Amino acid sequence: MREKDVASFTPTICKIEFMPGLVRPKFVALDSSHLGLVAADKEAKDKNRQRRAKTFEKNFEESGSVLLLCFHHVQELLSHQNDDVVARRVAFLQSLPMVAALASFRHDDTIGAVTDLQCFEAAIAFRNPAADALAVRYEAAKKMFRLGSGVDLVRPFLENWTVLRAEFARLAARSREVVAISRSGFAGNSDAKIVDLLKGKLRTPGDIHQQFENLHSRLSVDIQKRGDRRIPNPTFSSKSFLEEVKAFGMGAISTGNPGLQILQACGVDLSEIGPDTTVGDVGALAMFRRKLEILNQYLGLPWLELKAAVQENRLPSSIVSNAIALFHPDTQEWDGSELTDRYLACLAAYADVTYVDKRTHEASRQARQKLESFASLVRRVEKAGSYEEIGKQVLTC
Repeated sequence: MREKDVASFTPTICKIEFMPGLVRPKFVALDSSHLGLVAADKEAKDKNRQRRAKTFEKNFEESGSVLLLCFHHVQELLSHQNDDVVARRVAFLQSLPMVAALASFRHDDTIGAVTDLQCFEAAIAFRNPAADALAVRYEAAKKMFRLGSGVDLVRPFLENWTVLRAEFARLAARSREVVAISRSGFAGNSDAKIVDLLKGKLRTPGDIHQQFENLHSRLSVDIQKRGDRRIPNPTFSSKSFLEEVKAFGMGAISTGNPGLQILQACGVDLSEIGPDTTVGDVGALAMFRRKLEILNQYLGLPWLELKAAVQENRLPSSIVSNAIALFHPDTQEWDGSELTDRYLACLAAYADVTYVDKRTHEASRQARQKLESFASLVRRVEKAGSYEEIGKQVLTC
């Protein structure tokens, strides 16, 4: 099952347009771990724990707040391996009389993932070439949220539970590899100038093979030492990734200028390369172009026009996600959940208050201080030691 197909199993959400002059609820996005704790206490036999959960829900309601959820919240909550834990979390979600959900870009009645959020932004950026990230956020926020009950939110997940449970496990395993590979500096040439590589001598197949063996050795060691401990086979993960890269690159070595061919295959034009453009710059641009290609499967826009019109610095979610990745503390273990944390952090450009884990909060704090683009977009980003603290805080914010 493909990742893009998972969205077809997302739940029904009633469409509500917020008209000018109407006061909408205060949208509060919680970290998945806090939601899991509320669910556990709400269904606990201990009366004190039940009382804590009830007090939290009462404070949340009296503050005029509504939980803002997206597909990744539900994915994390229902990915637990213990069936009883999952059942308690499902019961908690079903008990919510009203939730705000990120809308699906393709179907108004479904809950969305980060790709849906990016589609809304990219479509607006394409239609309004002069709009900066703030203007894109303003327009996207008008169409991005839907209100509905927790029962409606959960139902399709339960109807397709067998398929989704296996897919959740696959996505989690993939996230662990993505984080480990992206955090590793195994290539060691991100600062190299592209113009120098374009002038470089063509390597022989033997040289290329040896270079990939060296890369594989460094990457597998990094994954072994610092990758998520749940990665079952670091050597296999490294080899699989580099085999894909090698297959991509080997197709260009028979051409007159393999560097130019690789740039074109990555969706980067030679006109976009300046004297100081580095390998890291091109890598980031190529990743964004690939993401834009994936989004365009749903946008259906003319590719050349979309590529020319939509730059990464005009999309709020890209600014937030990239900043969180840049300033995320370099922990001893590269936990795979970091990728989902970045997805959830994108809500900070839209939610009134977004609660995140301590590492994402630290990244957000630094980004707010050092990046004006980030500081101008995100609203309140908070951390809390317990959901009880959140219940008290929302009454005063």
